[in-house]
Amino acid sequence: MHRKLRLNCEGKTAREVLDGLERDLAPPGNGRRVVLLVENAHRINDSLSKLLKKLLDFFHERRIRASIVDPSGCTATVYDVLGGSVRVEVCRSEAEVSEPREILVVEDTEDSLEFVRTLLEEAGHRVTAARSGEEALQICSKRSFDLILLDLVLPGIDGIAVARALGEKRPRIVVMSAYLDRWSEGDYARAGLQRRLRKPFRIPELIRAVRGG
Repeated sequence: MHRKLRLNCEGKTAREVLDGLERDLAPPGNGRRVVLLVENAHRINDSLSKLLKKLLDFFHERRIRASIVDPSGCTATVYDVLGGSVRVEVCRSEAEVSEPREILVVEDTEDSLEFVRTLLEEAGHRVTAARSGEEALQICSKRSFDLILLDLVLPGIDGIAVARALGEKRPRIVVMSAYLDRWSEGDYARAGLQRRLRKPFRIPELIRAVRGG
């Protein structure tokens, strides 16, 4: 469940927009989910970048997960420039607003695993970890997932082999690696892998990949 609010930016400063949001969300209600329908973002009487910075700080301080819906695309452009946020996603329509997903993260480097796990859990998803290709296959034989984030360089069998072994009835897979060029386009095509994240990736890239964008 989430709460839906409208933010009309026309003729307002960033401070005025934020003051209105604070009134609408009082009391703070930490941990809740909010969908903001942004109207007239390009008509704000201030900087849209300034407003978005204030919104990101506002949601982080209150540990609120938010989906900002702006059909104009203005907010999405600024969001990417600012580096994004694990608690805030920006969409062009309400149909793009994400729901919590069951995600398997296959990563053998502990620091990288904890980094990705933290980002995904902060975004509201449920995360299971596998530290090798063999472990990933064993887990997938017993459980189903909405998405697999799959490192390619793993001990034992690599990510390409994991994807092939999972077969056609597998969940959606996003591969991630600093060494994407080790494999050819033919290797990716035969394994059915289209979506790739090159490490190190930025938060907006991860959030888009999880959403399917």
